[in-house]
Amino acid sequence: MYSAKIKSLYDEYGELIEFCRSNGQISFELYINDTYKKALLLSAASYFEAVITRAIHDFVNGKPRNNPEIVAFVDNKAVKRQYHTFFNWDGKNANQFFGLFGDTFKRRAREEIQTKSLDDAEVAFLSIGQERNRLVHQNYIEAQINDTFEEIYIKYEKACDFVELITQLLSV
Repeated sequence: MYSAKIKSLYDEYGELIEFCRSNGQISFELYINDTYKKALLLSAASYFEAVITRAIHDFVNGKPRNNPEIVAFVDNKAVKRQYHTFFNWDGKNANQFFGLFGDTFKRRAREEIQTKSLDDAEVAFLSIGQERNRLVHQNYIEAQINDTFEEIYIKYEKACDFVELITQLLSV
């Protein structure tokens, strides 16, 4: 469920920071840190959006026996450019999203989160989405991210487990 490109971004960041430190390039290190934090945050949020919207598409495609008209309708009216309305990004859980599929699905999702101890993964996922929204809607170039690059990457890794759960729930 992890993105190789995000891992590559993480590795590249480490190499650049090490280069700056070993060459006394403090200003460049600060610039790289600020730029890469934003790139990592947006990359993680974008990756999660792509995985989840694809899982919804596949879920709908499998249910009505491959009916292309129903799939096209759901893609066009319910999925495209709607992803960020699926979740209450300021909330503490993803119940709003799970509820879109009905109470039974929501209960099953909550049970799976408890059983698999994914509460922290759920919070990490929502935190990335919330920060993404703040970053892109409140002057990206001047926005400051309080988390370090490492903290964002740790959230990304945790959130991947939550996104994997969503894809599993939608594939049943």
